[in-house]
Amino acid sequence: MLHLQKLMGALSAVLLFLFVNISASSADSHSKDDPVYFALSGGLSIADVSKTANTNGQALANALGQTVTVEYDRASWAGRLTGGYELSDSVNLEVGYFMSGDIDITYSIPGARLTETYSASGFDFAVKYDFEDSGLYAKVGLHNSDLDGSLTVALGGSTVASAAASSSGTGTMIGAGFEKKDANGDVTFFGYDLYMDIGDVAGADFGYLYYGWRF
Repeated sequence: MLHLQKLMGALSAVLLFLFVNISASSADSHSKDDPVYFALSGGLSIADVSKTANTNGQALANALGQTVTVEYDRASWAGRLTGGYELSDSVNLEVGYFMSGDIDITYSIPGARLTETYSASGFDFAVKYDFEDSGLYAKVGLHNSDLDGSLTVALGGSTVASAAASSSGTGTMIGAGFEKKDANGDVTFFGYDLYMDIGDVAGADFGYLYYGWRF
């Protein structure tokens, strides 16, 4: 908790610095264009669950005294809706809501199967910096997210037991990408964001590879 408080304090200091030092340029920019914008993106949620899957699979094999087959997803779908505010030509503030599809881990023995399922959702806040006219951008911020998990046991193809749990909390996020403005004024972009410690669960990192439209 202490390191999150320090990070939030540092971000507040950065925002204060930006407001003080770019107020003149932002005023000029706002006189020409609407500083408020929205964006919609979609793509892949990427999570490395290999360590968890292999560790749990070995534990099951030891407990059952037989070989356990382990299979797991490496990615699922994901989407994000964003609202932004241009402080200047280079600095934006963004607030978004994101959600992902399910990442499954399946442990199998003859006649039985156990499946773990995880998904993520939540809100994020970021400072986005555009590198002049290159189209490149980077961002850093925080997220408040939920990590939802479920466990299903099936025997002979029929579910015999299930359970669910969730964890909520905050973490950090970083990202980078490329933005392109077409001659007709349409803006498209693609990039990669990393959400660390989803649901305040250490090591539950969520990568978001996306393509989107700004409107």
